Amino acid sequence: MARFINIATIHFQVSEQGSDPQHVALAQFLEAESRLNGTGVDLVVTCEGMESIGQTVKQAESAKRPGPMFNAYRDFAMRNRCTIAGSIKLEDGGSVYNALVFAGPDGELLGDYRKTFLTRGELDKGLSAGNGAKVVDTPAGRLGGVICFDLNFDELRDAYQKLRPDVLCFSSMFHGGHLQQNWAYQCRCYFAAACKDNSSDILDPHGRIINSTNFYNRIAWARVNLDRFYMHQDKNNALFPDIRRKYRDKVLIDTASDLGTAVLYSLSDEISAPEVAKEFGLVELDDYLASSRQILGR
Repeated sequence: MARFINIATIHFQVSEQGSDPQHVALAQFLEAESRLNGTGVDLVVTCEGMESIGQTVKQAESAKRPGPMFNAYRDFAMRNRCTIAGSIKLEDGGSVYNALVFAGPDGELLGDYRKTFLTRGELDKGLSAGNGAKVVDTPAGRLGGVICFDLNFDELRDAYQKLRPDVLCFSSMFHGGHLQQNWAYQCRCYFAAACKDNSSDILDPHGRIINSTNFYNRIAWARVNLDRFYMHQDKNNALFPDIRRKYRDKVLIDTASDLGTAVLYSLSDEISAPEVAKEFGLVELDDYLASSRQILGR
């Protein structure tokens, strides 16, 4: 069945000056928050600048000992009945992590992702590395976290591909260029990036940018459908006319000819995209690729 959510990512600017870095970071969040309050947003992603610029290691927070950053995220999520992926220095068991905390509509901590691949500068500051890919089930779908330098490591991307997230929440002090497109495509999911200075983008499962912003506006916004079925067009595309004839405006088939792929979306409350795919014998992209490897003995 159709499952639409509204995603917003908050752009960050490090050139703002202030005597208190935490105040500067929180002021940016609160300004964006004022634009998002009451808009019906379902998922908000914040930039790594909140943690990197806004907190020292000594200012690390936890769910048991929340501070200004965690409380700001929790209060926003509760007020808007949404989920937020908030950048934070997270303390746990005496170690401090560069993390994304996923706070839900009731203000509860649904889970967190801890940056796996730390930079040398972070290690010098005493930060600890996380344990790899992690997906958290939330009212806004299955969310995975990716933080800045992580984007360079294919093994983390491949681990997420197996976990099948709905949205990868990318919180970063760098943009990553075409790597963002690669991760969205390889993980067959939406990619919501909150970055600084360059642009913050929201990408679809084909890796196409569906909305983008910079500091001029600060909020990237997209309405997306999580009920999807990702496939190669080979053999499947012969079935597309029959699917459209039967379901008409209850489905959308979004083709990417440059990739040779397509995504089937359900726009109906009566049937899901995977159910339509099963009915017509559509083959999922990963299964199609696996069969090719099997035929070749690889």
